[in-house]
Amino acid sequence: MLTVGLFPNTKKQSISTVLGWIVQYFKERNVNVVMPEDAALELKCTSLAGKLECVRNDITFGITLGGDGTLLNTAREIAPFGIPVCGVNMGNLGFLTEIELPDLSTALERLIKGDYYIEERLMLDAVVIRNGSPIYISPALNDVVVAKGGFSRMIKLKLFIDNELTAEYPADGLIIATSTGSTGYSLSSGGPIINPKLKVIVITPICPHTLHSRALVISEREEIKIRMQATHDDIVLTVDGQSVYNLLPDDTVVVRRSPFRARFIRFPGKSYYETLRTKLRRGDRDGSC
Repeated sequence: MLTVGLFPNTKKQSISTVLGWIVQYFKERNVNVVMPEDAALELKCTSLAGKLECVRNDITFGITLGGDGTLLNTAREIAPFGIPVCGVNMGNLGFLTEIELPDLSTALERLIKGDYYIEERLMLDAVVIRNGSPIYISPALNDVVVAKGGFSRMIKLKLFIDNELTAEYPADGLIIATSTGSTGYSLSSGGPIINPKLKVIVITPICPHTLHSRALVISEREEIKIRMQATHDDIVLTVDGQSVYNLLPDDTVVVRRSPFRARFIRFPGKSYYETLRTKLRRGDRDGSC
């Protein structure tokens, strides 16, 4: 029997209404529904609660209810288990999500019938090296950002690709993005848009204090090292705009291809370029990106 894992952003307005409708829809069609225990308790859906480990082991696919951030967070959690995920957009832009609320009924029916395909996305691992030893590691689906803090001066960054010094940046920071993340922070910093079918990495400096810095696209197989030179310790590592780790001036950040892939559910008949045309233009109108 089909088992669906629901991963809601509990802070979204109308989340209880949308969640209740989806649960009822699936139950009427004999589809099992489970949710992570913390979200189920917060939304008073205790009958659906399950330990996260059990939820990940038992579900056929996951559905997120929220925006791109909810989808990114869930995709990172379930990628090691090979579980595909589909996002319902309850945010402003929802560039990565597949389902809009007006199309919810039709989309859920297609999911039950298996009328979809799986699109695999490159993921990265970010590793912080301090005094020669790894002290922090985090997976990333969108991007890994090394940047100065809110009130500090610019930092100097040395970029190594496969242990070869490639560039030195006096800048506010550096973005290491997947093709999935190319339409996020990297894009707003002048980086290119890259079709996610291309398994590449784009390196984009943030406000470089030079006239010749450009974004750089490299192979997914290449390893990146970033070494910081700064007289202050107001430097942070940010992963997918969510996880933040404080860095010290002599730390090295290594970014490499993750052994796992995120698996997104997509519906036939909807192209990446259609999404670019409709959702990025919507971002212009909404004043958000």
